[in-house]
Amino acid sequence: MQVLRYTLIIVLFFGGTVSLYSQKLAYGVNLDLNYSSGSGKGLQDKMKPGYGGGIWINYPATKKLKLQPELWLTQYNYIKADDFDKYYKNNAGRIGARTKIRLANANLPLLLRYDIIPWIIVFAGPQIGIVVFEDENLRKDGVNAFRKTELSAVGGLEFNLGTVGVFGRYTQGVSNINNMDSRYQWKSQHIDLGISLRVR
Repeated sequence: MQVLRYTLIIVLFFGGTVSLYSQKLAYGVNLDLNYSSGSGKGLQDKMKPGYGGGIWINYPATKKLKLQPELWLTQYNYIKADDFDKYYKNNAGRIGARTKIRLANANLPLLLRYDIIPWIIVFAGPQIGIVVFEDENLRKDGVNAFRKTELSAVGGLEFNLGTVGVFGRYTQGVSNINNMDSRYQWKSQHIDLGISLRVR
């Protein structure tokens, strides 16, 4: 139910933005390769590859400053640490749980873009993520080990080549995504490298 609520908010947000600014906005698609890690007790702080894709729209607030909301569907891969049982076996943890963890998130970054020069752009902003798929068995009671929502901070750089852009971004999770128990916090980190294709 919570996922449906957030999905409705995202759809209304994009629909409202398009209807308000349809005369001036630009829009397009993104594709990327990401490297993700989770830090905290029971997770291995090691970057693992994943991938994602999404759509974006931007509206110029000034000649150089633009507002750019995006909607992504992204796969993140994490690794269970060797000492996982040490922290969780006497609580919710499953002894012998799989090492590989796979999540799919619907992410909504709300970015401010600034054109340093026409072909070099910096951007930053907050992001809310919603877990829409989870492949892990860390908890013995079958409940998901990761919280359904995550708040993050995004920053990056894009080289604008006309209709195509090449970008890199760093995303730091700021909210706790550990749903195992309340004693320890898990935070995510992601490095993304990708291309952006402008449709309009």
